[in-house]
Amino acid sequence: MSLILNNIGRKVSRNWIIRNLNLRVENGQCLALLGPSGCGKSTTLRLIAGLDKPSEGSIILNDKDITSISPVDRKVGMVFQSYALFPHLSIAENLLLGLKIRGINLPEQQRRVSNILSLMQLEGYANRKPSDLSGGQRQRVALARALLREPMIYLLDEPMSNLDAQLREELRTELRRLILNKDKPVVYVTHDQHEAMAMANRIAVLRNGELEQIGSPEDLYHKPSSLFVATFIGRPQINQLTNENKIIKAIRPENIYLDDSGLECKLIYREWLGNNQLWLLNSPKGNLRMLCDASLSVPERIQISWSKNHEHLFNKYDGKRIY
Repeated sequence: MSLILNNIGRKVSRNWIIRNLNLRVENGQCLALLGPSGCGKSTTLRLIAGLDKPSEGSIILNDKDITSISPVDRKVGMVFQSYALFPHLSIAENLLLGLKIRGINLPEQQRRVSNILSLMQLEGYANRKPSDLSGGQRQRVALARALLREPMIYLLDEPMSNLDAQLREELRTELRRLILNKDKPVVYVTHDQHEAMAMANRIAVLRNGELEQIGSPEDLYHKPSSLFVATFIGRPQINQLTNENKIIKAIRPENIYLDDSGLECKLIYREWLGNNQLWLLNSPKGNLRMLCDASLSVPERIQISWSKNHEHLFNKYDGKRIY
């Protein structure tokens, strides 16, 4: 089973929200759509789900063209950022509704709902209404509903955006086990590059409705195709060095090291990060970020260097990678 997007485009009035988008997601593969707000991530998800119609191109799921098929017949499990729960139904009733429609017998309905409530840490909430739950709890109910449906493809739109940091970490492992082990394509929308790199096998970076780069998290981090991808992937953000030529030289903070014969810098401030510390340095090539061990002393003036093998070179005018 696979999902294929062929030259997909979505136009509203005279403006293209998505243009010339080509993607392929295989069985058991999680593709993260990553990018800033307004880049077309959620629009792409809505097109796959059938909630919006493409202005051009086709969508193929399991070798079948579903471009014109209604959302209800696409067999997708979608988790919205806005929960989309029925407010007049209890949590159990929200979860049971889909099972009833599919004709699952009552004992099996109760077993599945009980298991999913336990997994989502929602035991004891079965008889409550959505309005009685916190935002994070409602998001977990929406996620549970998608898992219960057993669809042909999972579509997740910022599924953990309303969860606290500890619960997000706990759910990531379970999400990967539950969804990726089902041998179905997964499309995961997020603006959080850390979440995308933790969850996805492949990442598609979108910019202004077009595909900037697609590849494994390692590929995007170590060999970004453009300055946009280089600055969007990786925290702390990559350094851009002042250069008089038509080239922008970039170096990641963790690839900078102390060197007695290197570039002279002045420490502006220090940020403690636990095992590491981030230094902001003022240098003749502009302000630079340096990530180093937390045990290092904090001198006012230092000298730094980096290996040429860790340099990323980009065209100053179009931002495309040179080396």
